Amino acid sequence: MSTKTLASNLRCAKALATLFAIYTASVAADPTLVVPPLPLPGPYPVACSNVAQDFSRVPPGENAQDYWDGTPRSDGSARYITDLLADPVNTLDLTLAAPPNGNLYGSFAGQNVQYVVIACYPTTADNPRADYTLPNGVVVPHMQVGSDAPLLADPTARLPMLLFSHGLSGSPLDGEYLQAITVLASNGYVVAATFHGDPRFSSLQINDLADVVYLLTHLPNVVALQALRPLSLSATLDLLLGNPQWRDHIDPQRIGGFGASLGGESMMLMAGAGLTTSAGLSWTQVTADPRLKAAVGYVPYFGQPFFPAFGRDQHGLDNIALPFLAISGTADTVAPIAPTIQGLGRLTGTRELVELVGVTHGFDVPSTNDIFTWTLTFLDAQVRGDATASALLPQMASVAGGGDDHVIIPYNGSPAPNYGGLWWNAPAGSEAGWGIDFAHQGDVIFATWLTYDATGASWWLSMTALKTLDGAYAGTIYQTSGPPFSTVPFNPNSVVATAVGAGTLKFSDVNNGTFSYTVNGVAQTKMITREVFGPLPTCVFGAQDNLATATNYQDLWWDPAESGWGISITQQGNTIYAVWFTYDQSGKPLWLAVTATQTVQSGVYAGTLYQASGPAFSAVPFNPANVNLTPVGTATFTFANGNSATFAYTAFGISQSKIIARQIFQSPGTLCQ
Repeated sequence: MSTKTLASNLRCAKALATLFAIYTASVAADPTLVVPPLPLPGPYPVACSNVAQDFSRVPPGENAQDYWDGTPRSDGSARYITDLLADPVNTLDLTLAAPPNGNLYGSFAGQNVQYVVIACYPTTADNPRADYTLPNGVVVPHMQVGSDAPLLADPTARLPMLLFSHGLSGSPLDGEYLQAITVLASNGYVVAATFHGDPRFSSLQINDLADVVYLLTHLPNVVALQALRPLSLSATLDLLLGNPQWRDHIDPQRIGGFGASLGGESMMLMAGAGLTTSAGLSWTQVTADPRLKAAVGYVPYFGQPFFPAFGRDQHGLDNIALPFLAISGTADTVAPIAPTIQGLGRLTGTRELVELVGVTHGFDVPSTNDIFTWTLTFLDAQVRGDATASALLPQMASVAGGGDDHVIIPYNGSPAPNYGGLWWNAPAGSEAGWGIDFAHQGDVIFATWLTYDATGASWWLSMTALKTLDGAYAGTIYQTSGPPFSTVPFNPNSVVATAVGAGTLKFSDVNNGTFSYTVNGVAQTKMITREVFGPLPTCVFGAQDNLATATNYQDLWWDPAESGWGISITQQGNTIYAVWFTYDQSGKPLWLAVTATQTVQSGVYAGTLYQASGPAFSAVPFNPANVNLTPVGTATFTFANGNSATFAYTAFGISQSKIIARQIFQSPGTLCQ
């Protein structure tokens, strides 16, 4: 490298240090929540695929670790785990054809390279298969032998999958790596770890990553080592998705990754990042695999200030949208935190950086709970689509106990979309007179359909719809009968729910969707949109544990002692539209509606109570001119706080009041504001 190039790179390093200080000062204080650590391991026992080996093949003076790592002998002869496999036919392996690109793959361009994979997964509590103890004392739990198929905890489920990429010159059978693999698998993931065998391609050692002279004098093979890694990860994914024993147990739409050190770089390269390929810091894209949905990097290698991993000023990360969590040590000189900050600033998608104060390169045992709590929360949110994790991440500042962890770049992901509120036919007003109200908490929507039976009488149906895909929910539709609204006491044991069909909700965005249903043999689909009568609130599941502090009351409300009736409240601005779903004097379903405006008294909303009649739910076309509203009384809501109110009403000449609260069917509930 020329003196001019070195001086330029050192100037970049100084600028990067300044950026680090400014960025840290400006964003570090945003989140405030200290969360308890997740229990480790997770709820599932773990089993792993066949990696049986014949250790008698290891000559005196050598050890199995050299074969797992792929370290050549001093005379240059090759060693790899394939040399030890006792049952290669039943071991997961693959052959990768390196593309004929000498700029990226050097002397390995066009060659076939073999890789071995170990897959670990959640298994049954009574898995009878024996553990497999390795010469280093590490145990592969409940290892499959021969042609054994994986014994999964739920053989009917399609599980999310994580690609695991170890650090430079390591292997999945290193104790710390196998521990990480099994912890992730114990939380319900299939984890596939590739034996990268890095020393087969370069003699690069971990400390060489901080040595500019070594990197530049060995650059072709160093680049090849790095470029082959993401290709082997994609090939590993192909292997499992095509394997008859695995393909039906993996959800191809929920693929994530975990990379340690150089493995963090490998995740970014797999997602399409450009790799530094010259002393002038030019970069070249290696691959781009859209199947990778999100990744976590522990002490991820983003290069050195003088030699960034992704081109000059990390521009090889421009326009990369892979959701990525980086967990970096502040005392790490091998994978320093400053280039990671610069790199994350290039990403266009969700990103977050957590610092471990005083931690150097390597696995920090005191921070174990911190590392896995951050990792699992992020992956659960981004790969699983878990609404609870999505709501928690923007608030997380650190994990209680363990090491000293802090957020440096706060999570910028959007909360999971919330569809709660009142909806009606699209375009708005085209079928005024019927509607459907959603209480949306986590991955569950409780829907109350406000419509009319074959006689034109008001009729409500309900559905607990579970999330099936992003933006899609489905469930059974029920008709309910129960004691008349005026009954004292109201006996919930007299409520009878009868299945009358099924429904599916599909949302194109947070304000538009479709409602498809089959009810009493009638199948129809309606385009639906939000009913807007004021400023729409922003609703976030899990935004706050204490809903008593809420000042917007939109939600599903009930009397917990009188299960079977309830009130759907939609609040926009200072106006509440509430639907009381209850029963008439004959026990048939009855819904009454009120537009309740805020009174001069704080927390009090009141209005006229109406009963509606109209065309049957199955009418085509539905004519809103045939909907009739009849005033039948008044209703007043007096909110003591965000989770307690008095519902006082006069209906059909009967006056009563009820103490009501939010119905939380998935904790901690949804907050609108």
